[in-house]
Amino acid sequence: MESVNIALTEGMLTIPLTISIKVSYSSEAEKTITVNQLMPATEVTRPISYYENYTGYNADFLDFKVPLPTLTEEQRNNAAMNSYAKDGEDPSVLPYTNFSIVMNRQRQLAYYTVVNINGESAVELARGGDKWYLDARIADSEQIGEELYKRNALDRGHLVRRLDPVWGANAARANEDTFHFTNCSPQHERFNQNEETWLGLENYILHFANRESKKLTVFTGPILNSADPLYKGVRLPLAFWKIVVFTRKSGNLGAAAFVLEQGKLIETLPAVKAMFEPGTYRVTIDNLMERTNLDFAYLKTYETPLSENQLKRSASEQVAVKPDYSNVIL
Repeated sequence: MESVNIALTEGMLTIPLTISIKVSYSSEAEKTITVNQLMPATEVTRPISYYENYTGYNADFLDFKVPLPTLTEEQRNNAAMNSYAKDGEDPSVLPYTNFSIVMNRQRQLAYYTVVNINGESAVELARGGDKWYLDARIADSEQIGEELYKRNALDRGHLVRRLDPVWGANAARANEDTFHFTNCSPQHERFNQNEETWLGLENYILHFANRESKKLTVFTGPILNSADPLYKGVRLPLAFWKIVVFTRKSGNLGAAAFVLEQGKLIETLPAVKAMFEPGTYRVTIDNLMERTNLDFAYLKTYETPLSENQLKRSASEQVAVKPDYSNVIL
């Protein structure tokens, strides 16, 4: 958080924000107030021209072609369509800088996001103040805006992590693009910011890419269930998933799937009940396909086996990820 130093000699200070105030006295005549600004996110819309010539995710980014999953007829009928897609472009795919998103218009959340990560040319950019954007290429009613996140413990959880697409000549643009409401999903603050769940897995994946100067493709999305609890007119997903696709040291393609649960944390919101303990799990791609109805069958050949301890394969379809990620093999 940034701090603003304001010198006061007399009078009253009124700030229309949630603030914490630390008062220190350098003398009787001068008081210095440090205001830790908990800036509320703003909701704005960019002009359509902003998105011109966007190509988004590159399926040929790795040494192997990694296509987008084919939607079922029902999913495609329910996908939000880009009103400004050009001839030859799939209108169900919203392209951004180094990533793309396919939206479920009924749930107003992503079916999935997919991002190209380039550890060799990654750029570290400070986050700055949050300004979140509605995407003008689809209807406002097909995306969740700021109202859901007011006065509660819900975070606007990035699906494509802010720093994942931030590489190359357009790094700053990619950073801005991650702040679209299409790219966020309601996540409990203790899930979104937890080093043992969402944040921890995101950091692990990005640090792996940067440390090894690796290129990765990462698919991410919420697990959408008709029984998800209703809050402020929105059904809150109780779990999220990721598939990491990468090139092994052998030169072969590799893939690993994860599910992250936030159910018991969501239960802390008013009138919301859930079943699952928060945690991170390696799962089989078959298990993930069954829970999401997304077709990733083409990745099964390259799947990294589940392991309890890196030495012994697990016969289970789900294995809890250890806090130090020692049983995660990429």
